[in-house]
Amino acid sequence: MKKSIDIEKLLQWAMRDELPKGQAVAASPWDLIIQFAALGVRVQTGGYQGDGFGFSPGAPHEDAIKVADAMRALGTVAKFDHVADVEPLFGDLVEIAGDALGSIMVATFDPRSIVISNATMGTRPKWKFEHPTPYQRFAQTHAAGRPRPMVFGLDAAGDLVEIKRNEGRARARDGEYTISMSPRSPIEWHDPAPLHVAECRAEYVAWHLSLVALVDMLAGKLVEFEPMYPSAAAMPWITGEVPASRIVARRDLGDVSVGLPVAPRRRAPGAPVESPIEAESRTAYNLASRTKRRKSTAATA
Repeated sequence: MKKSIDIEKLLQWAMRDELPKGQAVAASPWDLIIQFAALGVRVQTGGYQGDGFGFSPGAPHEDAIKVADAMRALGTVAKFDHVADVEPLFGDLVEIAGDALGSIMVATFDPRSIVISNATMGTRPKWKFEHPTPYQRFAQTHAAGRPRPMVFGLDAAGDLVEIKRNEGRARARDGEYTISMSPRSPIEWHDPAPLHVAECRAEYVAWHLSLVALVDMLAGKLVEFEPMYPSAAAMPWITGEVPASRIVARRDLGDVSVGLPVAPRRRAPGAPVESPIEAESRTAYNLASRTKRRKSTAATA
């Protein structure tokens, strides 16, 4: 009777324990895949099968060779086709994602490389991050000058334009910035940047889809093992009940019969709900604005 095994553990067993057998100790994971899968035969190493210096002893299990062949068949290009499928990658950071959404839409990912590298290292793609930190955006005035904070406000037509700090009489009358223009300083989020978070999670999605595809490819074809769908969650950063995925594995990823939960539950119609990050940023900005106004008033008194 065949042994049931999680596909993730099966890949690690093949890459870490079996495929290195009979190969040079310095052989890379790519060398193993090429020699046992791309060529379709086991490459002879001068007839040497011993356990002498420089070579790993023994011969790989036949199931490991079939696993290598399946990994080689994975595609090397995958991408997202809908913005609605990209948004869940950001989780609760979607409100501050900005242009990062478009960047993920045009990005491509290499499922085969992601699967092989993680199986070899016994890891999973990183998906868990701390919340990004907001930083005020500054502009360089000139090569040797001191960076000045970038401030935007509404002009007479209601358009958002960059405004300069008031000087002279205007400063004495209106303060550092003209309050009627609703001045605000743009914030950039870093450590980590939302784009970096989404890129890592996109790799996780590509990895998980590929594991599911490998189960379908290897079902009933191994001698000793029967691969099972991954126990790893499809999108572990999303909690609670979510609708089924609209992401479809691209042709070069193989057919995936298991849907993924990739879209967060939509809010009920009504007033927009402010995220904790937005509330914190607004509070900090208002506090800084009140402090500046008090200092300006004290200076003119």
